[in-house]
Amino acid sequence: MSQFPRSTSSARERARKANAHRLAVARERLKKQESDLVSYFDATREEDRIEQDLAERIDRLRSAARVKLEGARGRRASALAALKVRGETYSAVASLVDLPVAEATKLIRSARRASVPLCESDDEQSSAAPSDAGEASTDPVHTSPESVPPSADADASASNRDVA
Repeated sequence: MSQFPRSTSSARERARKANAHRLAVARERLKKQESDLVSYFDATREEDRIEQDLAERIDRLRSAARVKLEGARGRRASALAALKVRGETYSAVASLVDLPVAEATKLIRSARRASVPLCESDDEQSSAAPSDAGEASTDPVHTSPESVPPSADADASASNRDVA
């Protein structure tokens, strides 16, 4: 008898089965790999959409906050300008709000610049003037040109006097 009790056909059959099993395992591995890659790229697209949405929301929030901050800064400057119009010195205004004199002066000047209307003709300027031109306005936004110091140099010298 032979050393190998099995026939050649059974060896071929085993080889075919082993080969089929190896191919089935490889196919299954490829299917899982494809599924993982699809999942990865779907998650990447979702991540990109989320980041874009986040950037858009941040831009909208920044824009809205910028508008609110500008309004608050304008009101802050107008309040200081109102104190100055009512006769307070720059140093007195600064000490009331616990700011350096230079910063208080800068805020007051910014309110004055914002309140001066830019008119194209003298007719518009005269129509923009208040009807009671004889009285000084206490509203810093509607301050008449007579109540505003004539130049920035006059403001600077007044500021130096306030400090001394």
